[in-house]
Amino acid sequence: MFAFLGRILELLMAFAMIRAILQTALRIFRGSGEPRDSVRSSRPEPTPGNAADGSSATTLLHQDPVCGTYVAAGSSLRKICNGKVVHFCSEKCRDRYVA
Repeated sequence: MFAFLGRILELLMAFAMIRAILQTALRIFRGSGEPRDSVRSSRPEPTPGNAADGSSATTLLHQDPVCGTYVAAGSSLRKICNGKVVHFCSEKCRDRYVA
């Protein structure tokens, strides 16, 4: 009886290993094995209403130019400077940037 259970366990382990190897090979051949930064830099930056990955505008992060904090687009304080929207984490940073 234990020999039978041992055989089933061996077959399940072999199946899991083969599946993992095939998934890794498919990921490599599809090109998703390259670093995220190189993939992301080749794409145009999504606009808030049209996120490339299907996420909403509130999940997009922008870096505060004053303190460097990343802030969600939905909760950030925005100011238009030279025709470009700049996102701030607080009124203090926004006032320091304007000054």
